[in-house]
Amino acid sequence: MSPRLQFCGPSRQRGAIGLMAALTFALALVFLLVVIDSGRLYLEKRNLQRVADMAALEAATRGGDCGVGTTALIYATASAQRNNFTVPGADRTLAVACGALTVGANNLRVFGVDPSKSEAVRVIVSHGVPQSLVGGIGAMFGGAPANSTITLSATAVAGL
Repeated sequence: MSPRLQFCGPSRQRGAIGLMAALTFALALVFLLVVIDSGRLYLEKRNLQRVADMAALEAATRGGDCGVGTTALIYATASAQRNNFTVPGADRTLAVACGALTVGANNLRVFGVDPSKSEAVRVIVSHGVPQSLVGGIGAMFGGAPANSTITLSATAVAGL
């Protein structure tokens, strides 16, 4: 047998299938972590948007204003608390602004802040959530601190 055929045989490829299986498993695990993290953040963002929508609708339909009594803030806070969003809370904020809706470029409605008007109410809610699993793994390799948080926010505008 020639020396050339001796090094190209199946004995030279022993363990290649195991290596490919390990790499495929690691890649599948990374994709699974990305799917879990993005799903968790998506659901949290969706919950925040629901809270902002309900708070803006309630503040606008109940005739809330940003004057002396700031009833818009009271109505929005009460609605948020009924939807399990306690304010003030750990890394949770709720901001209310009154104003008017105008038609801007491309016939899109634009909210303009004007505390003297109560034609529309804008509610912005934000919440700090723990950093994702992938970010925590990245922190082990010199990335951001392991205990950092990501701040998600949602905005809703409701008009009369």
